[in-house]
Amino acid sequence: MEAVSQEEVELSVCAPAYNEAEGIEAVVREWEQVLDEAGVPSEIVITNDGSTDSTGEVLARLQAEFPNLVVVSFERNGGYGRALSAAVARSRGRYVVTLDSDGQFDLAEYRSLLDLLQRENLDVVTGYRHAKQAGLVHVLADRGLNLLVRLLFGLRLRDTNCALKVFRGAVARSILIEAAGYPTPTEYVVKAHTLGYRVGEHRVTHRPRLAGQTKLKVFRTAWQVGLFLVYLKYKQWLYRRRILARF
Repeated sequence: MEAVSQEEVELSVCAPAYNEAEGIEAVVREWEQVLDEAGVPSEIVITNDGSTDSTGEVLARLQAEFPNLVVVSFERNGGYGRALSAAVARSRGRYVVTLDSDGQFDLAEYRSLLDLLQRENLDVVTGYRHAKQAGLVHVLADRGLNLLVRLLFGLRLRDTNCALKVFRGAVARSILIEAAGYPTPTEYVVKAHTLGYRVGEHRVTHRPRLAGQTKLKVFRTAWQVGLFLVYLKYKQWLYRRRILARF
């Protein structure tokens, strides 16, 4: 797919990548095929978050083949949150799709989320994973996170931490992300809701990884997520009382 000018970008696909050399080429080629079939001016923005394998080299080679592929590079790994928000900040699309670069989501399903967003005049549509392809501990951790989100923020969504989401581009780029890692997709939803944006959800498929291994350390991550959500709740409280100017 040819590179497109800023005025023409309809859809931006944004993702972080860290040590995904084994599978990133197959993922990018799949995404390019989906976007080519969609027939809309689009771009793929991937942040290479300090990978120590050959992820950077693979992406550089793919850029020569796909002019609409944009790569944001960091020398050192800074975490999922920094990487994803950097890709979103670099995006230019009227709509933004976020997802992981490990191949566990079918990009083609963005169409169903976008249709719902347009039909119901929403600002964000988050996927909820059907039959999540992960170990029992990971599944239970996600359920615990969603329960905590309901208790703290009153958000009755099935799966706030699903990476596959569709945003209006201006909305995605307006949200300040502070999480370094795992709770980043939830932070997007909580902040969007708090800021008055309309949020919906739609079922999506979750596939086994194409290659590589998950970077998630469940037990270490669990207490970090808990602390972050408590911090986010306190910050929300300050924002709603106009003690903070920005949430």
